[in-house]
Amino acid sequence: MSAATAEPGQAAEQPSEKGTQISKVWVPVILILAVLLGLALAETIPSPVCPPWISGPCPWPYFYLLSVHGALMLHVILSTIEIVLLVSLVAVYIKVYADTRANFSLGLIIVLGALAVHSFLSYPLVVNDVESILYGSLFFPYTDLLTIIAYSVFLYLSLE
Repeated sequence: MSAATAEPGQAAEQPSEKGTQISKVWVPVILILAVLLGLALAETIPSPVCPPWISGPCPWPYFYLLSVHGALMLHVILSTIEIVLLVSLVAVYIKVYADTRANFSLGLIIVLGALAVHSFLSYPLVVNDVESILYGSLFFPYTDLLTIIAYSVFLYLSLE
């Protein structure tokens, strides 16, 4: 946002701090809501249970399934945060495009929309194939965490 040109004898308007205040409030709010949504969706994943004919602690393969279950829940939470951030960015740039009609904003909407569709189609609850999610692509939470950080910074800077 640039300062308005002033007529002779008048002071130029200073850029508004409104955008910075909005980004300081909305980015954490969006992140908290995304985490809560991710936790709620992760709870929909059925937990592996020991068969009723086994008494006592579950044998080793069931512990393996429990660790896969935990990794899948973490992946659902992190993927939900990514999708919420992408949808927020698309909403911001739709507003920017509506205000400015800049082709660059339209390009960002298209790219962010494609990323959102990709994230949704690879979402663990949509894919529903645990082995390909966790081991076929070698799921490490670091990639999701770096993506979340990048989208959060992008959203923060876009709201300024």
